[in-house]
Amino acid sequence: MNAPHAKRPRRGLTLVELLLALTLLGLLSVMLFGSFHAVVRSWEAGRAAIDNAGHADYLMDQLVAALRSAYCPGQGEDYGLILTDDGDDNDAIEWCKVGPALVGEDAEFAPVPHRVRVFVTPPDGDFPGGFTVRAWRQALQLDDFDPELDTVELTLSPRVIGLNCRVLDPDQERNADDTLNWADDWAKTNTLPAALELTLLMRPAEDGEDPTETKRIVEIPLAELSQNPTLGASANKTSTEGASRPSAGGGFQGTGSARPAGPQNAAPQPPAGLAPPTPR
Repeated sequence: MNAPHAKRPRRGLTLVELLLALTLLGLLSVMLFGSFHAVVRSWEAGRAAIDNAGHADYLMDQLVAALRSAYCPGQGEDYGLILTDDGDDNDAIEWCKVGPALVGEDAEFAPVPHRVRVFVTPPDGDFPGGFTVRAWRQALQLDDFDPELDTVELTLSPRVIGLNCRVLDPDQERNADDTLNWADDWAKTNTLPAALELTLLMRPAEDGEDPTETKRIVEIPLAELSQNPTLGASANKTSTEGASRPSAGGGFQGTGSARPAGPQNAAPQPPAGLAPPTPR
């Protein structure tokens, strides 16, 4: 009769094998966490870029509408454009306009001529700064009225960190290579330029990155009238003569002009998530 076989003892993990398994598990966890973190950062950067683009488009639409609704009955310091070039993409522009662009439909002076000043304020303590607007009624102001003291700054977006504005040179609109000739200053502050090149610099999603730029070129319809007031007198004379000409039916047919409706007179709606204006 054969003797029963002896059972072999079960062999467990050695300390070296256990440490190796834990090391591999740790490396795998680090790799997975790094990939997840990179995906999250990319998603956040993409969302920030989309938000910046929405803010920039909204503000640019406001600027274009406000500039195209510039009001100028003729040459005069009260109705011309003032461009302040402080360098380092920190420009400021001021002009007279009508309509709700930049000021909102609730502003009591929106339907009448009013001046607006657009600039970028730097951060100051808890105040984030950003794209800022001052606005005031053109007429019916007290003698001691001071826009710096008697108006309120409204910050439309804290994401804007720079504004650059250039005007089309009225003396030489094109260069030798047929490109537009832009100037950094506007000396004819009693008139309006024919066109402006606007550049908004948006705050980058992460520190150390370059700001994103949004650029537009806008033409001002009343620029020629502001630089040549006699055109307005000629147009009015023609309109008067046409209005007094009898028609075939015994009535009167006129050639008066109405203010066109369109995006230049409308207030674009802010994108989703854009905070309301912040008074300072």
